[in-house]
Amino acid sequence: MRVLFTAVPIHGHLLPLLPLAEAVAAAGDDVAFAVPGSLTGLVGGLPVLPAGPGIDDLLAENDRRTGGADMHSGFEPVAELFAGTLVDTSFDAALRRAREFGAEVVVADEYDTIGPMVAATLGVPLVRHAVGLPVSPPGLGPAMEARLAPRYAARGLARPARLALVDLWPPALHGPRWVAGEDRLAIRPRAYTGSEPFDLPAPAGFRVLVTLGTVLLEAGPLDALVDAVAALDNVDVLATVPAGLPRSLADARANVRFVGFVPIAQLLDAGVGVVLAAGGAGTVLAALSRGIPMVLWPKGAEKPQNAERVVAAGAGIAIDDPARAAEAVAEVLRDPSYRRHAERVAAQIAEAPDPAAVWAALRPRIGAAGT
Repeated sequence: MRVLFTAVPIHGHLLPLLPLAEAVAAAGDDVAFAVPGSLTGLVGGLPVLPAGPGIDDLLAENDRRTGGADMHSGFEPVAELFAGTLVDTSFDAALRRAREFGAEVVVADEYDTIGPMVAATLGVPLVRHAVGLPVSPPGLGPAMEARLAPRYAARGLARPARLALVDLWPPALHGPRWVAGEDRLAIRPRAYTGSEPFDLPAPAGFRVLVTLGTVLLEAGPLDALVDAVAALDNVDVLATVPAGLPRSLADARANVRFVGFVPIAQLLDAGVGVVLAAGGAGTVLAALSRGIPMVLWPKGAEKPQNAERVVAAGAGIAIDDPARAAEAVAEVLRDPSYRRHAERVAAQIAEAPDPAAVWAALRPRIGAAGT
């Protein structure tokens, strides 16, 4: 079987798909990713069929279309990026690649709009792979639909129904609006490890990882969070600086270390006791899979929803101002209940089926749908 994977070309959307893609390849089926060539280094040697511009070019074009609207200001600029700019700049190339590959099924991240359109054009089954919680943030779905409907109509296409939803999220993080469908297949998420080890010294105190993900347009919020937490007694701060952000990694403070992109698994395994983050799905699931409690400053897209579920599970605190970061981190370090609840989530994640079992269950469904 020839399985094409597609994703919004951002680390946090592509990386969660890797465990299933690796399981497909290990089972002897053919796998390829239709993503920008700039992401080739992330997929661990799996084939990449270069399609469309990278995220920097997409964001620049999106800024032109939206007048430079802040991506954190609401759903409209995000919807334009996912359902307008991405389709207009990437679909034709992805479709060519899919045809060359001979795709028999498309596995697309839940926010990706290219994969479903390719599946509709080729008449092949579509599998959705959750990234954030499987309930879309209110407002984003309608905003995306308003942009997708005319693009499907212009191509004479009907929206494809999904064959299955591969869901990363454990029961402890499912909210009141979440309803398990018959097409849901739970899968055990895996934090990205990368292929090259990164040397991180042991912490001198309680280590707090500060990360706002891989797409951050301003250094101000990152510095504000780091400054707040670094002032705490006996705290060691490890902070990540996304590629392209004009900020030096140097820092004069003995208890602060800035690094560039390092795989999240390596960061978390470096003695981290609390994660202070924006609430992206990959960071949340990676931290909680290790039983590490969180402080979340959620900005943009589905991050407020993710933070809401972490707080409801008792595994962390959400803040609305970087100035509150220090008191929130101190509270999480002081109160052991946050770690206990994070460890409860970790146990549920560990119990989820591994990717090989998920592919073994999914493959017959795909075969039946294609006959």
